[in-house]
Amino acid sequence: MYLVFLLILFSCGTSRRLITAPLPERTKSDIYTALVNRNIDFKWFSGRMSTELDSPDEHVSGSMAIRMKKDSLIWVVVKKFGIEAARVLIDREKYTVLYRLESMYETSPVSKLNELFSVAANFDDMQQLIFGNVILADSSSMMIRKDSIYYIAEATHDDLHLKYYVNGYTMELDKMAITDKMNRTAQAMYSDYKHIGRHGKVSFDRTLIFPYNDEHDASINIRFSEMDIDVAKEFKFSIPESYEKIN
Repeated sequence: MYLVFLLILFSCGTSRRLITAPLPERTKSDIYTALVNRNIDFKWFSGRMSTELDSPDEHVSGSMAIRMKKDSLIWVVVKKFGIEAARVLIDREKYTVLYRLESMYETSPVSKLNELFSVAANFDDMQQLIFGNVILADSSSMMIRKDSIYYIAEATHDDLHLKYYVNGYTMELDKMAITDKMNRTAQAMYSDYKHIGRHGKVSFDRTLIFPYNDEHDASINIRFSEMDIDVAKEFKFSIPESYEKIN
């Protein structure tokens, strides 16, 4: 399913060199400040990446181009073997998918994406996760503990339970878990942080693990090859008259 590539919410496995020094002492304020500073305010975002989906039913790889205007639009093009397979436009109310190979399209309320990915998230959450920012709870509700190389911070935000794994050595967010009120959990892992001009460091390698059915999970791995922040882009999207509506 091409649509499954959409919520790249986001993440990745991390390769690390062996560290033998004691874990530095960090305060709750240090951890929260690292999370706040990691989030980047943006108006425009675009990027190109390779993607790989692994689920109990299929293993699919391809490439994607994504563009976003904050608080407004998400635009995605999915390619397989260099050929455009799907084009997606999401706004605050609905999403539309053009299935290029089948000459079909569908339009549904944006809330339906929660059913597809089994984790509740609104439009703003999706944009932040795709960009690589994290949903940030209020510091007053955050509890901190040590575990291995991590400082684990836990908090709630709206109906979500959030768990952040901050590397105590680098102060980078390596992993995050999001659990909704139905006890469904998605995990995002981040690595290969790179500086993007004046904006700071952004993760270029991400893996998202999310519930696929009652018994199994699925995963999406994303490797960005390029990114632009606050560079305005076009959102070319139109439904050809010959396309059949399938919902």
